[in-house]
Amino acid sequence: MSKRILITGASGFTGQHAVRHFLKKGCIVHAVIRRTKLDIVQEALHIHPLDLSDKEAVHRLLEAAKPDYILHLAGENSVPESWETPYKSWQANVGSTLHLVEAVRALGLPARLVIAGSVLQDELDRAASPTHPYSLTKTMQTTVGLAWHNLFQIDVMIAKPSNIIGPGVSNGVCTQFAKQLRQHQETGKTLFRIGNAAVTRDFIDVRDLVEAYETLFLDGESGETYEITSGRWVSLGEVLSVFRTVSKFDFTIHTETEEAMEIKLPMKAEKIRALRWQPNHSLESSLADVWEYTAQL
Repeated sequence: MSKRILITGASGFTGQHAVRHFLKKGCIVHAVIRRTKLDIVQEALHIHPLDLSDKEAVHRLLEAAKPDYILHLAGENSVPESWETPYKSWQANVGSTLHLVEAVRALGLPARLVIAGSVLQDELDRAASPTHPYSLTKTMQTTVGLAWHNLFQIDVMIAKPSNIIGPGVSNGVCTQFAKQLRQHQETGKTLFRIGNAAVTRDFIDVRDLVEAYETLFLDGESGETYEITSGRWVSLGEVLSVFRTVSKFDFTIHTETEEAMEIKLPMKAEKIRALRWQPNHSLESSLADVWEYTAQL
């Protein structure tokens, strides 16, 4: 897969895994970062500190890098922060996407672009009544990407992963559980409190997700949206039970309620499965790696 790939959000949780993955595949990687550093040094890696809200800077970067693939991971992914600073979230998610697709159009680049959406975003027909500003920005991000495909034939695909887990710095619930359990283990506290252990999630390992992104670059259909999921709903109580096994820490789970009050979002992975992609990491192996990683924190 010897190609040039530009990865935005390269210093983030998924971004760091993506950088390592595509370097191993023999790609020349242009990694766009904002604030944090990227502790990877390789001859084929080019690091670009860049504010994606700067339209001209984005244009200059794409003109110089001439990527074959663009993996757009950068953005604001916090629902609470989207309430506090909705314009900032809009710029981070919608503005950055517009600048990328417009630079591709203006430069006439034959680049394939995968935009990382979210299962939390609303569908377009509900965009006028969003559940929170974050969902609106992700919906409009998708809208902009697909509009540039339809209007200007830009090679764009949307990827909507479920809840991402795996080793690395993450604010996800599994990593938070692991960190809290380590604190309990260190202090001898054996009672772990959780609001509702019956809440369920679909978890996808970040390494499987990056493999899915590669599959889309190679075989995905332009203009399509692909949901990337494990296909298995898991309760938070089951997650804690797995942590009990992998940590060898005998703690007790205290839950406020066992009633599942949530509505499951319909997620269908048939389209990505049709491209011969499937997840390779079990929940148990993913959580074991999360547990191992948190020992470093």
